[in-house]
Amino acid sequence: MTLDPSALLAGPRGRRLCLEVLLAQGDGPAVQRAAWAVSWAARPFDEHRGTVIAFAGDATSCVEPEVSPAEAAIALGAVRPHIDPAVLDTALAVAVDLAAYWQPPSGEDVLVTTEEVLAALEPVAESVSRDPSISWWTEPVARAAQACVFWESKRSSEEPLRARLSRWRASMEAEETQFATEYAGQDVSGVWWSTPPQDLPRSTRARRGGEPLGLTLVEDSFGWETARVQPVRVPEGEVIEIDGPEAWARLCRRHPLVVTASRRYVWEMTTGRVGDWVQPDWAAVADEAVGVHLTVAGYLTTAGRVVDLGDGGASLLAGWGPDETFWFDTVVPSRSEETWSVDRGASDGRWRRA
Repeated sequence: MTLDPSALLAGPRGRRLCLEVLLAQGDGPAVQRAAWAVSWAARPFDEHRGTVIAFAGDATSCVEPEVSPAEAAIALGAVRPHIDPAVLDTALAVAVDLAAYWQPPSGEDVLVTTEEVLAALEPVAESVSRDPSISWWTEPVARAAQACVFWESKRSSEEPLRARLSRWRASMEAEETQFATEYAGQDVSGVWWSTPPQDLPRSTRARRGGEPLGLTLVEDSFGWETARVQPVRVPEGEVIEIDGPEAWARLCRRHPLVVTASRRYVWEMTTGRVGDWVQPDWAAVADEAVGVHLTVAGYLTTAGRVVDLGDGGASLLAGWGPDETFWFDTVVPSRSEETWSVDRGASDGRWRRA
């Protein structure tokens, strides 16, 4: 299976990936000009843009540059991208880290939807989709190379998995009722993610000498510098693959859980869409599969995007990491647990075994 360039540009994270590929091309003059142009062209689109403060000289002479999307597109078009695994890894990590579904999209994420900038990103999407190093982006779960990541203070729950799913389902019903009654008509932020229960086992594939993707591909990361990594054996049985918006829509239609009241404010704010919202009922999904896996391609083409369900409303895939699998059955350690930490002294800032 190959990655469709148009599908890549249809997803908010896919568009951001293409932008970050251009901005990851070193520190040459063309890249610097492009970064400058993007920063200022995005500013009018950013609802949380802050204030420019002059610390010296005459503040009245400090005038913000006015850069149009067309000018930003010209600057981006002057960058000649070299696509290689290092560039793609960097761009993917940045695109994931900058995801935020509880607020309006960033100015840059709006800028890349303009006609001019989108056109400038089309050659990048074509180059990325043809690059052989991304073949694994469309692959199903890599069962033989899975590892769980536990952050600095997080510990896995001992509660039975089915009990966790039942508790999650009851909690979702209670939250929906609360928002429909106590908070009816109020703009109150609630839970914004649409993942299975957060305390279920979840894993990503391990690459590059055992480093799991879950260490680097983290949405809105908290800057963790240490983590525990547990290589695991995963259960046999069907794993549902989410490889794009169509797969997510099918899952929502098959096992719909209405979340309009609880998600209305945050999902309307991040997408601009007004209407009914649905997400998968993971307690029901668990009856037909041992896990659900989000491919990297599925993430880039679906995360943060309004997925139309027809008469059933719409849905939003939010809170997942690329290549992440949530398991509805037990995973067991396959090797000893390891401690990993960020090597701040190295130029690449990579994670390494402690």
